[in-house]
Amino acid sequence: MNKMQLGISPLSWTNEGILELGDDISYQTCIAEAAQAGFTGIELGRKFPKEPETVSATLSSFGLEPVTSWYSGFLAERSVEDEWPEAFPMVEHLVALGCHVMVYGECAAGPVGGSAAVLAQTPPLGGLDLQNYASRVTDFAMRVREAGLTLVYHPHVMMPVETVDEIDRFMCAAGEPLRLLLDTGHVAMAGGDYRVVMERWWNRISHIHLKDIRRSVRDALDPHRQTFDEAVHEGVFTVPGDGDLDYGPLIKKISEHGYDGWLVVEAEQDPVKAPPLTMAKTGFSYISGLLERHAIPFDRNPSHDHN
Repeated sequence: MNKMQLGISPLSWTNEGILELGDDISYQTCIAEAAQAGFTGIELGRKFPKEPETVSATLSSFGLEPVTSWYSGFLAERSVEDEWPEAFPMVEHLVALGCHVMVYGECAAGPVGGSAAVLAQTPPLGGLDLQNYASRVTDFAMRVREAGLTLVYHPHVMMPVETVDEIDRFMCAAGEPLRLLLDTGHVAMAGGDYRVVMERWWNRISHIHLKDIRRSVRDALDPHRQTFDEAVHEGVFTVPGDGDLDYGPLIKKISEHGYDGWLVVEAEQDPVKAPPLTMAKTGFSYISGLLERHAIPFDRNPSHDHN
């Protein structure tokens, strides 16, 4: 079996959308602690240098590889021809870094009020012309593939594709060039079971976010009064090993059927309440323990601190 590649998201250190979370934490601290926790890869974030040469040099000095980056797409409202010039700089950047996938997040057709919208106002997929939308995303994925990357679609809370049913409907409508990102935490936050998505779409999953959830926090949220950002502040998400999801079925699936993408630990948390290095070590220890139990080989970062 191929070695598993374990990466982490910089969201534990610095949030991409909730700017006050981790705004004081430097890029150097983030990558040094990611390496110290044991990871060999990291996704890109807003604190990262803009030049691919600088990213590659700084990451390699810590034994890290660049994994991918989130791209905010608007194909729910515009054509592929209009989207491509917006996307191309990131495509070019990721190709220069030697990445293999690009994450697509749908940022059009969101709830009225944007980040101020409460959880109950999440936009339904039924608000879109599904066939036309899926066709545009598929065409965009083909263009991304011609440029040298695989496009992975990120179902996400407060976006049109969120629930298990919406994932099924969208992926059935989208063509083969488009691949799926399995985010365990977002599926759970939307009331679903990641194992259902995993079993139905395993052959089209090309990227995995290991995001855990605290069910007690989720269940205490008032969807008619609280926003997604407030849920993050409350601590609804955490790393594997610190939340309520069982990752045994996922690792068992990998042991039986193989998987050649990255496993990326990701938790949107307040770094003051959830110290990033501690959280990163918890996530790495839990997932690496499961991999060892299933005799799946993986690399540890040379800087790994076992304490």
